[in-house]
Amino acid sequence: MAEKLRVGIVGASGWMAGALAAGAEYDDNGFNPDTKSGIKSSNSCVAALCDLKEDVLKQRKQDLCLDSAKLYTSYDEMLADKDIDAIIVAVPNNLHSLFAVKALEAGKHLFLEKPFATTVEDSKKLMAAAKKTDKTTKIDYILLHYDEQERLKHLIDEKAFGELASVHFTYRHPINVSESIDQIWKLKKDKSGGAIPMGICHALSCAVYQVDSDPVSVVCKSCPSKIRKFDYDTQQDILITFENGVVALVQGNIDFAEKYDARHTVIGTEGQFDYTPYNPLETRVMWSSKSKNRAYSADPVFANDHLDSGNVWKHKCTKTVKEFVSYALKGQQDPRLGLSSPTVRRIEAVIWAAEKSASNGSIPVDPSEFLN
Repeated sequence: MAEKLRVGIVGASGWMAGALAAGAEYDDNGFNPDTKSGIKSSNSCVAALCDLKEDVLKQRKQDLCLDSAKLYTSYDEMLADKDIDAIIVAVPNNLHSLFAVKALEAGKHLFLEKPFATTVEDSKKLMAAAKKTDKTTKIDYILLHYDEQERLKHLIDEKAFGELASVHFTYRHPINVSESIDQIWKLKKDKSGGAIPMGICHALSCAVYQVDSDPVSVVCKSCPSKIRKFDYDTQQDILITFENGVVALVQGNIDFAEKYDARHTVIGTEGQFDYTPYNPLETRVMWSSKSKNRAYSADPVFANDHLDSGNVWKHKCTKTVKEFVSYALKGQQDPRLGLSSPTVRRIEAVIWAAEKSASNGSIPVDPSEFLN
């Protein structure tokens, strides 16, 4: 492999692909899309862009100053390029599994934009392919890369809240949908996968990550959209019981919200943590801990990265891509978000158990049948 990880991006015309491309091409300080400025990374570069829209590819290459990027309109031709070490898959949701499996079969490292898959069958195919490869894999459950979530996990692991009892995570975000062909697919279940793959998976991934135990029961109540014409239920309320006795409530809605809402609460026997995104920054994080002699109070310096923006250029794209690049260059698996890691396996199991529960009158479902 070359000194730099040479990355190809499929679905390169998409809005998220632009931020991921900047994460691969530029250093930790990122890229400023307004001034078109940034310092090139010494560890990775965008070697190719692939999309059906050749004119858009040319514009994206120019806008992001991707000087060395080849342009492809054929995914198979890009995969055959021996000068490409890794693939970022950022195509529409229903194509994720197909494109990801092809990348692994071509011997490429794989960075997969969420969701993992849009059907349980495709999820099983991709999980099987991931278990067979020695290449680095990663799925972009990006909230886990925010320092707020990383610091919260550290507190939980060191028993700052005592024994964990329950967690509550929300994801309410009126996702962008226009009438254009590039956006309208989000209204369709067969293209998007539904509300959980479209966004609620972010709250679910945080809950599973913080609890760090196998799920043993999942109940999901879903409700239809109230404003826009989705052909699937856009509200999901998911109750998860874990093997370690912790209970998680994950609530989400992608149809409407006052603004981006990722509030969450962690409750233990000796403390509590609350994150309320609508609060001013100085009171956004509140927590207590008996072992740390901390009464319940605000912590205005707890986090630099607040989970309160739907703006892709404010996401931690650079951070998540850099971690993937680091593991790929070392030939190692990503222990946190590798496709066959415990966290990702548990997330996938809960997603499909929730889908099954919701479609069968909110019956409890044992997720072990999906825990590959």
